[in-house]
Amino acid sequence: MKSFKRYQYRRFPTEDGAPANGDYIYPDVTIRFKDGYLNDSADEEGHVLPAVETQDGSHIEHWKNGVLHCEKEPAIVDKNDNYEEWYQDGSPVTGGGNNGRIDDPRGV
Repeated sequence: MKSFKRYQYRRFPTEDGAPANGDYIYPDVTIRFKDGYLNDSADEEGHVLPAVETQDGSHIEHWKNGVLHCEKEPAIVDKNDNYEEWYQDGSPVTGGGNNGRIDDPRGV
């Protein structure tokens, strides 16, 4: 799945022009908004729900107020393409030192 990173700083309106808010659930992906911007949310138990996640969990993206952001793990993880990217406040960072392909734990 392609990343949504091209949508950083972009505000999304609803059909009536109001800022998008809440969860938008599609057949393959759930997208979360706050005040029109891609944004992580939390469930009733306080678990972080990524702003973008596929139904099968193979692709997730963490966003904060319309920019890619995650402090303790990659902001983008794509398990199908074995790929991750680290971002803080919309800027790429070395984070865990793995921007790009994830090392295969089997050594392959």
